[in-house]
Amino acid sequence: MKFLFGKQKKIITVLELDNDWLKVVQVQVSGQERRISKIIVEQVASSKDDKAPDRISALLKELNVDSSLLTVSIPHQLVVIKSLELPSVNPAEVKDMVELQIGKQTPFTKEEIIYDYEIVSTNAEGYSRITLVIVHQDVVRTYLKTLEKAGLMTERIALSSEGLFDWRKIACKQEASGQPYALIDVDYDMSDFIVILGDKVIFYRNISVGFLQSAEALDKWHAKFIEEINHSIYAYHSEMINEEITRIIITGAEILTTSLNKDILKAVVGLPVDIIPQTENITLTDKCLIGYSGIANNVSLSCLFGLALNPDGIRINLIPQQLQIEKEVREKGKDLYFFGMYLAFILAIASSIFLGRLYTKEQYLKELKQQVAKVQGRVSTISNMIDETETIKLRSNTKNLVLNCIFENHKIIPPDIYLTSIRFNGKDRLTIRGASTIMSEIFKFVNVLEESKYFEDVKTKFVTTRKVKGGDLTEFEIICPLDVNFRNQLNLLDGSLLSEPEED
Repeated sequence: MKFLFGKQKKIITVLELDNDWLKVVQVQVSGQERRISKIIVEQVASSKDDKAPDRISALLKELNVDSSLLTVSIPHQLVVIKSLELPSVNPAEVKDMVELQIGKQTPFTKEEIIYDYEIVSTNAEGYSRITLVIVHQDVVRTYLKTLEKAGLMTERIALSSEGLFDWRKIACKQEASGQPYALIDVDYDMSDFIVILGDKVIFYRNISVGFLQSAEALDKWHAKFIEEINHSIYAYHSEMINEEITRIIITGAEILTTSLNKDILKAVVGLPVDIIPQTENITLTDKCLIGYSGIANNVSLSCLFGLALNPDGIRINLIPQQLQIEKEVREKGKDLYFFGMYLAFILAIASSIFLGRLYTKEQYLKELKQQVAKVQGRVSTISNMIDETETIKLRSNTKNLVLNCIFENHKIIPPDIYLTSIRFNGKDRLTIRGASTIMSEIFKFVNVLEESKYFEDVKTKFVTTRKVKGGDLTEFEIICPLDVNFRNQLNLLDGSLLSEPEED
C-alpha cells in the first residue's frame, strides 16, 4: 500500500472586511508549491446593509473554508499603531511596561480594546523600541460574528500591513536590507505606508488617498498622492532621526500604479522609485489568472497575498484573550489525548513483557542464584568502595561552609548596593566587588560585614566614583578575611578544600 501524505493538498484562506469591500484570497498548497487558487472581491456596506453579513457567511460556506487554515486581516485604518521606546531589554519587563502604558495610548478602557506588540529593536543603552497595535473589540467582534454565522472560527487575526511586509519578501525576492526603504500599497480609499529596515517594519502610516479619490481627476490625484508621500516621509524622519529612507516601492490597485511615472516621482520626491505589480513573482492558477485583471484594477490584494503565502509569519495577533485561552486549552487537550494513547501503548508493551517473563520465572531465578555465587567473592571489594564513597560525600559537604558564608553575605547586602563578583581564594579570604549610587551605603556595608561571625578585619581596597547617565556610580572592592574559627572548619578532613581552585 502506498501512502501519499506529503502530496495532500490544503487550502489556506485569508479574509478581509471593511466598510466597503469584502476580499478573500485562497492559496492551494501542494508539497512545497503554493499557488493563488481563488480571489473574491465584492463591494459591501457592512455598517448599513443588514444583509451583508448573511451574504458574507453564505460565501464562506460555499468556499468550504478550513477554520484551522483561516487568517483574518484587519485593515490598517481600523487600528491604532504606536511606536514606543521602553527602558528595558528584558521581554518580561517590556510586557509589564506595555500593560502599564496601554491605558495612556487610547481613550478607551483596557477592557474595550485588544492589543498586541512586537519588539522591533534594542540598543546598548538598555532601551527597546516596540510597535504597539490597538484595535477596538467591536471591530474584532464584527469579524467573529460573521465567521460564526458561517460555522467558522479563527486563531489568527493579523494586521494587513504585516501581509504587505510578507508580500515584499516574495515579490521583490531580495535579502533583508541594511538601509530603510518605504513600501506603499495603494488600495480603494486608503493607502498603506510602511518603512522596512532589515526584517522588521519600523514605521507605519495610513495615507487617506486611494482609488476612490482618483475618480474625478487623475492629475489632481497624482499631486495629492505625491503630497501625502512627502508628508509620510517627513513624519517618519521626525520619529526616526538617524535612519534615512533610501528608496520607495509602490504597489496596489493596478489602474493607479500603471498611471504613475517613476521618473517623475523620483524627481519630485528625491528618492529612487520602483513600481511593482501585485502579482510579481506570485503564481496564480490558470482559472484564477483569467479573472484577476478585472478584479485588481481598483483594489489592492498585496496584503492578502502576503498573509496567505506566509501564514506562519504573523507577529501581531489581535485575537481576543478569551479565544487565546480556549486555544491553549484545546492544545493541552490534544497533548493529553496523545499522552494517554502513548501511555496505553507503553502499558500494553510492559504487560506483554511481564507476562512473558512469568513463564520463565524459575529458569531466571536459577540463573540469578548462579550469578550471585560468582560475585560473592567481590562483596568485600564493593563494601570498601562504599566506605570510600561515604568519605568523599562527607568531604564534599564541607563546601557548604563557603556557601553559608556567601549566603550570609547576601542577607546583609543593603538594597542600594549590587554586587558584580564574589571571589574566594580557597583558603582564608573573600573578595567582594560591587557598586552603589550612594557612597555612604558602602561604608555601612563594611561595618555590617565586620560584625558578621564569618569575617574579621574587613577592609576596603578601593572606592571609585564615576559619572553614569548624569548620576554618580561608586564602585568598590572589599577584602574580607575569614574568622579564625571559620577557617579552622575549612581545614578539617586533612585539608581537603585547600587544594580547590578559586571560586566565583
